[in-house]
Amino acid sequence: MEERKNVIGTRILSFKAWRGGRYVGLAEVLTSLGTLIDGHRWRLTIDWLVSPELEAITEATADSLVTTGRLIELFSVECQLIDGELVGHGDSPSAPEVKIRAFDSGHWDVQTDSPELLEKIIMLYPDAQELPEW
Repeated sequence: MEERKNVIGTRILSFKAWRGGRYVGLAEVLTSLGTLIDGHRWRLTIDWLVSPELEAITEATADSLVTTGRLIELFSVECQLIDGELVGHGDSPSAPEVKIRAFDSGHWDVQTDSPELLEKIIMLYPDAQELPEW
């Protein structure tokens, strides 16, 4: 696991969304990454979502960048992003710093070149596997 921390460049880590019989939703993933993504603004693409707040989420995220805090609010209800992608922008709205993808409701994939973010994911989800491509 130590060799992962020393690799420089964009990497993709994938971890299971179902842990101990419960679903780790988007709000929990974003909250667990904490200050590393606090100031980010996100573009969300939803391919498949199950939520009682589907309409509100769709309206709030359509054609606009949404803050991390707003996404946490929207996805804190019983909500399951089955297939979709978030592209997170930090200081530069033109250059994404992180991508998070829900894959078939079974995995979360995170692509970034931030060593701090990669280290945090490995700490939180030690079973995270590296993927060769997005």
